[in-house]
Amino acid sequence: MYDLRWESWRRKRTMQDALCSTLAGYGYEFLETPLLEGTELFLRQSGGDLASRMYSFVDAGSNQVSLRPEFTSPIMRHFLEDGSCALPARFQYAGPVFRYDVAHPEGSGQFTQVGAELIGASGLVADAELLTLAADLAARAGLADYRIELADLDVFHSILDVARISDRARGFILASIPQLRLGPQALPEVRERAGQLHLDDRNSEYQELSAAITGLDDDQARQVIQGFLQWNSTDIRHFGQRDPQQVVDRFLRKLRGSDEMGRLEQGLELAARMAGIRGEPHEALAATRAVVSTSGAYSPALDRLEELMEILESCAETRGKVTVDFGLARGLAYYNGIVFEVRHPDWPAPLGGGGRYDGLARALGSQVDVPASGFAYTLETLLALAEREEVSERPKPICETVLVVAGSSSVAGLALDEARKLRGQGLVVELEVGGRDLEQSRSYASQQGIGRMVYIDSAGELTACNVE
Repeated sequence: MYDLRWESWRRKRTMQDALCSTLAGYGYEFLETPLLEGTELFLRQSGGDLASRMYSFVDAGSNQVSLRPEFTSPIMRHFLEDGSCALPARFQYAGPVFRYDVAHPEGSGQFTQVGAELIGASGLVADAELLTLAADLAARAGLADYRIELADLDVFHSILDVARISDRARGFILASIPQLRLGPQALPEVRERAGQLHLDDRNSEYQELSAAITGLDDDQARQVIQGFLQWNSTDIRHFGQRDPQQVVDRFLRKLRGSDEMGRLEQGLELAARMAGIRGEPHEALAATRAVVSTSGAYSPALDRLEELMEILESCAETRGKVTVDFGLARGLAYYNGIVFEVRHPDWPAPLGGGGRYDGLARALGSQVDVPASGFAYTLETLLALAEREEVSERPKPICETVLVVAGSSSVAGLALDEARKLRGQGLVVELEVGGRDLEQSRSYASQQGIGRMVYIDSAGELTACNVE
């Protein structure tokens, strides 16, 4: 953690203000969350992946607390507690986060994140807005050679569904993507780790028992296991001096949690083929479709990803800037759907990244899933890479808010371009991402105090009007 003298602080604050102004132009409202939160908030979904890097301690009230390591969980917590946010809810943030990296302690400590969260929207237009906004921020920071590397975990899951592996094995395979992307030569090492974790049942006697309880409910399976253990006293000794019912329950969990080697091997091979796909969208998506097709998977998510790529190619911010990379593995466990990182050839690590995390709300106590997506940049990294020392033009004053509505997903690219042009005029522009039709959009605009609306019908015709 470092002191920041005047000139460095001025440069940092100038860029932060410029990025926050850009986020405001998309209709994202600033939210400040506490520096200190209960540790459980950050562990409910991300688990051990983040736990070892957090600054945590017990406060004077005997509460287990942590310095904020990221913004997404606190913002979702606020959304769930507030209960009054109109959907979609758009939040932006900028502030310090704290993480320790054992592998790179010189890069540890305190750094600044600037980002956005879009809560309550799950459609193609929502994903497209988030990605174009991420590109817009990189450009506003003065970067020209950035690339967006993108994957879709729903497509990945569709091929793993074919192998019919357990959730535990599925999580192991996804966590192994950085190794699997190296190709077939990485499979022996990954297989060995799977064996060490007992993901496959290598004992032929146990394989027969696992097959014997297939299709049985837990009570029936316990009766079978109890008979097996009484017959084979050696297995009983392996469990020590536990209560017999505890022995049976533990054995059942072991058998239910293991994967027959053939299924696990199929999942690993399919994942290795998918993780090796990387390139320009057209070629990479063709290779992805080949893997999906030969695996026998049903993947409407791939159709959706192809449509998203078409939208991104039609937008000025993202045209020619996107690489499809199924070897991408984001560090936080709560992602599903699209995930992405923004990279630059002159920097070894990602500048920022994010994705979709529809399950986070339930993990934080909600009774239902809430569609949500977001991303964050590390401000210090953007400053180090910026082609100019400060933004040459200060943000323009905000005059009014406009709602831009696409009549169908086929004109989403036109809607995104129109929104960009209006923001260039200094306007706050919201893009309709909630699936509302024209009249519902007009009602929403009226409720939110939005004075103007631009509607693009399915033929590409643009109509602008005031909201009554």
